[in-house]
Amino acid sequence: MTDVKTSPGFLHLHALNGGGEWLHMCIKHRETSAYLMEVAMLDDLVVDAMIEEDTRSRVRVLDDGIMVLLKAMHVGQDMARPEDMVSIRIWIDKTRVITTREADVDPILALHQRLSAGAGPTTPGEFLADLIEEHLDEVDDHIEELEDAVNRIEGLVGTHQTEAACPNMAQTQSRISGFLRHLGPQKPVLEHLSRCKHSLLSERERTRIDDGLDQLLRYLETLQNLRDRVEILNDQVARIQDRQLTRSSFVFSVVATLFLPLGFIVSAFGVNLMGVPFEGHANGFTILMVICLALVAGMLVLFRWRKWF
Repeated sequence: MTDVKTSPGFLHLHALNGGGEWLHMCIKHRETSAYLMEVAMLDDLVVDAMIEEDTRSRVRVLDDGIMVLLKAMHVGQDMARPEDMVSIRIWIDKTRVITTREADVDPILALHQRLSAGAGPTTPGEFLADLIEEHLDEVDDHIEELEDAVNRIEGLVGTHQTEAACPNMAQTQSRISGFLRHLGPQKPVLEHLSRCKHSLLSERERTRIDDGLDQLLRYLETLQNLRDRVEILNDQVARIQDRQLTRSSFVFSVVATLFLPLGFIVSAFGVNLMGVPFEGHANGFTILMVICLALVAGMLVLFRWRKWF
């Protein structure tokens, strides 16, 4: 495959330690499609899937090879942002590994570095198993970040810091849903590969893929558990806010109830007519204030006796 180095879509070509070759190409160049079809002689349906921009994780097993499409973490992503997961497309046959991408992903970079250092997989089947392991190990760090984020939100909700918890909760819930959306379709892919009796996959490689499936299932269970915890926290925040609103409404109601008779009395004494009580009394204002305070005290005693607050 050395002739591919002149293609605009060429990224790198590595020799596998067992004698095969790994070709990595970019789908952003239309020459990539022509090379895969006319020179690499891949099936036209395989080529269409290998150059498609928006793909869903799936597997296609043919007599002469296996095509696998996965979603992997974008290179250099420090935060758990599933919206940055991009497609990686792999074709393996007896002597070749061909991968295509629209953007660099961490598992491909890791294998590139290992092969450049003289290590790495020796066969196409081992390459596929290694790639799946690298991909799942990369996801593991982001799942741990999400668990830490949910634990922090639980601490905030436990101390009734709802204003600080709500923005974090929305972002975390969005990331959890994104990972479930991208990782969920990979379950049937790994199930198919772990049971696939193809000559390209040895018993050991199928076992490694089965271990990867177990790891993926644990991730999906963890993500579902985190989603349930966030939903429970969301309900707790709603109840806390409802109680706060109810308490505030009750306080306003009590204050309004206290001032309603006081407003009536003050209004009655404020009319500019003859015959207002205590009009000519020297201590009329003091008497009025004493009556108002006594009325407030009496209402407070009544509210406490009836356990209205």
